[in-house]
Amino acid sequence: MKIGVAIENFTSPGNEPDVESLKTYCMKADELGYESIWTWDHLLLGSKNVFPVLDSLTLLSYCAGVTKRINLGSLYLLALRDPLVAAKVISGLNYISGNRLLLAVISGWYKKEFDAVGIDFNKRGKLLVQNLNIIKTLLYNEDINISFDGKKYEHVTIAPRPKQPIKFLMGGYTENVLKRVGKMSDGWLSYYYTPDSFRTSLRIINNEALKAGRNPENFENTNMVPIYIDSDENVAKSKVLEFTNKYMDLPKWSEATVESGIWGSVEKAIEKIEEYKLAGVKRLVLIPAFYRLEQMIIIGEKVLPQFL
Repeated sequence: MKIGVAIENFTSPGNEPDVESLKTYCMKADELGYESIWTWDHLLLGSKNVFPVLDSLTLLSYCAGVTKRINLGSLYLLALRDPLVAAKVISGLNYISGNRLLLAVISGWYKKEFDAVGIDFNKRGKLLVQNLNIIKTLLYNEDINISFDGKKYEHVTIAPRPKQPIKFLMGGYTENVLKRVGKMSDGWLSYYYTPDSFRTSLRIINNEALKAGRNPENFENTNMVPIYIDSDENVAKSKVLEFTNKYMDLPKWSEATVESGIWGSVEKAIEKIEEYKLAGVKRLVLIPAFYRLEQMIIIGEKVLPQFL
């Protein structure tokens, strides 16, 4: 199973991302053998209490320059983006990183962002599908002619184009979205899902893929869960709970829960990760509580080798 790690590209109100710390974090994750690093994506976050956010792909571009082999992943709010602009940025980042880009495209949940850029929040699912199809067409074909939503691409070619296909996973939880994943995505990304919840949703995706004549074995999948290593299990659990309450929104329409978290000793962490592996998780992205470097190092040195 592949093991990735999330990075702190947004902070709690009153704090700001530390570029030197982010650099150290990326380089150390690369050195320790993590398969990927993952950023979060928002244009805006918070209202009266503003969460400072570094643009997800801008940060990954920086990370690409200070790392050698680690893959670069993002939860990407594709419904908010113009597909031509997005295709150009995606193509450029994939090129300069040496084909290391991974994207989990999502429709979004924060209405304020959609209102700010004049996009109908209620159409975000349709826009996600439309934009993904257009971006794939732009990335892999030449001399494109497309008309949609009052826009017209005439004789458009994105270059340099990817030398190998970029994996586009799709995030989501409702049954309709899971069926969409099975029909058209390269894979699925979930967030704070327990092994049981992951297994149940994955079954829906795989069944839909089979109906569409696709082989589920070729699908990527990813689950993102919080983690804290400490010999005192109560201390570790309290850190995961505190971190989740401070940083994370768990969608009420999903089965996302803090009980998906991994806490306790190294041995306990390995045992829990094995449960995710048995549930069918192919990539587990760990979110160290409060993004503490020492936690990422402990996991990399003591837990990660068991899964390489």
